[in-house]
Amino acid sequence: MHELGGSIASRVSLTLRTKLVVSTAAILIIACLFMACLFIQQQTRWAAESLTQSGTLLAQHLADMGRFSIVAGDVHRLDELIQEILAVNPVAYVAIISSNGALQAGLGKNPWDGQFIPDPTGQRRFSLTQVIRPDHSTPATSEAVVTAIILNRHGPVSRPTIEFSTEDLITLLGGTELPLFYNITVHVSHHSPATHWDPTLQLMFEEPLDRPGIRDASKTAPPTLVLVGLSTSNLQHGLRRLLWQAVLITLGTLAGGLCIVVWLARRITIPLQDLTLASTQLAAGKTVPVMAINTQDEIGTLTSVFNAMAKALQSREHELRELARTLEHRVRTRTEELAAANKKLQELDRRKSIFISTASHELRTPLTSMKVHLANLRDGIDGAVTPDQQGSLLRVEANLSRLQSLIADLLDLSQIEMGQATLRLEPVELGSVIAKTVEDLHPFTSERSVKIVISLPTDLPLVSADPEKLQQILLNLMHNAVKFSPRETVVDLTVTRLSSANIQISVRDVGPGIAPDEVEKVFQPFYRAPTTHKKTKGTGLGLAIAKLLVELHQSRLAVETEPGRGSCFYFTLHATTPIRLTYARPITPQLPDRQKSSPHRS
Repeated sequence: MHELGGSIASRVSLTLRTKLVVSTAAILIIACLFMACLFIQQQTRWAAESLTQSGTLLAQHLADMGRFSIVAGDVHRLDELIQEILAVNPVAYVAIISSNGALQAGLGKNPWDGQFIPDPTGQRRFSLTQVIRPDHSTPATSEAVVTAIILNRHGPVSRPTIEFSTEDLITLLGGTELPLFYNITVHVSHHSPATHWDPTLQLMFEEPLDRPGIRDASKTAPPTLVLVGLSTSNLQHGLRRLLWQAVLITLGTLAGGLCIVVWLARRITIPLQDLTLASTQLAAGKTVPVMAINTQDEIGTLTSVFNAMAKALQSREHELRELARTLEHRVRTRTEELAAANKKLQELDRRKSIFISTASHELRTPLTSMKVHLANLRDGIDGAVTPDQQGSLLRVEANLSRLQSLIADLLDLSQIEMGQATLRLEPVELGSVIAKTVEDLHPFTSERSVKIVISLPTDLPLVSADPEKLQQILLNLMHNAVKFSPRETVVDLTVTRLSSANIQISVRDVGPGIAPDEVEKVFQPFYRAPTTHKKTKGTGLGLAIAKLLVELHQSRLAVETEPGRGSCFYFTLHATTPIRLTYARPITPQLPDRQKSSPHRS
């Protein structure tokens, strides 16, 4: 039990510790990742904006410085300006594109040097113009347009956004550099920007344009674009360092947080383990020592409450043990008294059965003698009898017959209860037994004006039964059905062949039926239902004897009833043939349990 409690406590504390560690680790990871994402996103946006602003200034500077060279077609001057801009580290290429898409001037660093391709006319063409397709219809005063370009082995490809995606950051974290470039597009203005704030510079820049040739060229020249490409290599290196710093900070924060959580979990779970182990020992009935209180928090309060509870339980357990010892003696004494009382009741029941059997035997002899003398008087052997005396003798004879029938029923019941009834099983022709029973009941049915209708199958086999006991069962059931049926009604006696080995016999009447709360009681000896009319004659032994006799035949007497719609009592017998059963054998049944009898009506 101690080992079991220890394993349970270890499992519970480990589960709690795991929950604390996992939940805290998840919170730390989510918090660190969220903060790192926000920080990296902000730094990336700031670095990209800084890079594009630098490129925009370079592009605008080239557009302003080369405005007159572009109008005059001075390619040599434009190349000088482009080389100056290419000297700046992030710049990868510079191109000046006319309105018809032709390249006026442009240079690039590897790998962009190969993107300036000569066409069949002998002029050079910039491959990026087929990707970004600059819009020359935009006003020249508009701001610079920034586009993200990926340069692969097939040439430049445009990206929908200049920001770095999650996949890009993962690629950078793995050490792979992306061929990503920012393209800055600026329109070349035909007017000097200084004209709006410096009149002196306006005269100086516009004075050469007073010549007719140059003035006309500037008016008829289409808008021109300046493209400046910026490499993001330095930006990616900075982002890579930033990502690794974020990863290291996240791992360090996670490791430190987990160490703190594990320490806190141990501070919480170790006292809980001790409490769990002590609780298991207390449940097993062992004496538990007082738990030490090491903290003043909720765990300390719980330990204090447990100590008080353990003390109270141990005190009550001691009291219960003392009470149990006292109760054992009292229960033993009471059991002995009940056993003696039960033995006495069994002896009284046995004596009652013996008394009934003896009394029945002793009463049958004088009753028989009385009936003989009464018959002699009624027949006039001892002298003439007047008609009034004849009527009185008939009434006396009828009452003697009832008394003799009651004594016979009591004798049969006592013999069955004492286990003295025996069966002599033999092949019985069921139709003959039923016919004889109906013939014996003819005076009673005539008096009640009740007709008995018999239904027998044509292929009815012989059944294994005691003929006398079977006739007594049928006589009791049909007498009961006729007694409770109204006048001018019918009692159905039906024999059904359930299978080749089982024959069912049922007796159905149209009497008052049995109430549901009376079904369990109607088959007790001497029981009469409260609804039974007082003028209805009977001792309440007929169904009791019938049930016990059916049980002697290894069957069960059952009833289907409903108040106001009559009752149907039925039981089954086993079919047999004279070849298989040619002799009778006595059967001595065991004493039936009167408390487990099936529900019937008396």
